[in-house]
Amino acid sequence: MPGGELFSVMRTLLALAGVCALAWVVLAWLARRGFGVVRPSASARLQVLERVVLAPRKELYLVRADARVFLVGVGEASAPNLIAELDSQAAASNAALQHSGA
Repeated sequence: MPGGELFSVMRTLLALAGVCALAWVVLAWLARRGFGVVRPSASARLQVLERVVLAPRKELYLVRADARVFLVGVGEASAPNLIAELDSQAAASNAALQHSGA
């Protein structure tokens, strides 16, 4: 019966749309409550000041830990590598200038 097959396809599509809508509502609800979101705070001891992508899965991070600032390299098949410790005042002010668009 062609009518029965059409009804079956429509019912399947409607169920799929319902599952997608339910997933969207649940994810939006979780996002509003901060699930999976790291929000920087003024009292954070560890902050990522800047991130630069060099190639797929190869990045540089400018990281502040307490009053010290580090340049860290991250690659696909290796552990993060400390490249240098930078002057914390200069690094923080340069990162702030980059984010402000100046």
